Amino acid sequence: MVLKIVTDSTSDLPPEAVAALGITVVPLSILFGDEELLDGVDIQSDQFFRRLAREAVSPTTTQPASGLFRAAYEKLIAGGATEILSIHVSSKLSGTIESARQAAVGLEGARIEHVDSRTVSLGLGVGVMEAAKAALAGASLDEVQARAVDMFRRTHIFVTLDTLEYLRRGGRLSRGQEFIGTLLKVKPILGLEDGEVVALGRVRTRQRAIEDLLGRCADLRPIEHAFVMHGTTPDEAQYVRDRLAAIDDHATITMGRVTPVIGVHAGPGVLAVGVVTAPDDHSPAFLRT
Repeated sequence: MVLKIVTDSTSDLPPEAVAALGITVVPLSILFGDEELLDGVDIQSDQFFRRLAREAVSPTTTQPASGLFRAAYEKLIAGGATEILSIHVSSKLSGTIESARQAAVGLEGARIEHVDSRTVSLGLGVGVMEAAKAALAGASLDEVQARAVDMFRRTHIFVTLDTLEYLRRGGRLSRGQEFIGTLLKVKPILGLEDGEVVALGRVRTRQRAIEDLLGRCADLRPIEHAFVMHGTTPDEAQYVRDRLAAIDDHATITMGRVTPVIGVHAGPGVLAVGVVTAPDDHSPAFLRT
């Protein structure tokens, strides 16, 4: 049996991890008016944020067509894959996983399973990387799927933005709509609950926002994995990474940069911090050893 892992570009995976672990990434699209660009293929983060600053019309995003997933699955099968685990952004944020499921209908040659991560960015990406590592180590599809699902259950993401305007434009806010307006002059603290973006609080300065994110992570110790993502502030991300290492020196830490499709909704000042808590009594037995 040959097991391969597929995800989408909202996972914000570092390119080196994609290459090393043999992960297939299907891109979402960014639309600047009538111009459609594949996320991370036709446009990279540096280009995107420069363009975002000068464009008069706000860009939008769209999920991959099922044909893109079909082509990805067929390529893997032609290359010898007999099993595929396709892991994707929260279904409450995007219809991406439905495109992936449609693509698998009637496709022969491999068993294909899908996982709704109920998360996004490196919250998704860390689980994808661990799934790929387990697959390379010879774990079965059922074991890899169980590991991924359990990791997403233990994943927590906390985000601060310069403004909620980009999320408002994209319709990605759920609870906390009442914060819009009052939050325009302060820094919002957001999180994901049951796959949806929710407002957790607000502070007056960027530094207080960072301390808030770190404090929320510290409250979740012990930590198995931690991660930090940024849009345009690499020095700030490095500072947060160093602080995370001090919070739990046993945690594996991954740093990354949001891809354009995340940047459309979060804006250039996005800073995201997250953790996967240590396996617990509800985790599969093979993860607790």
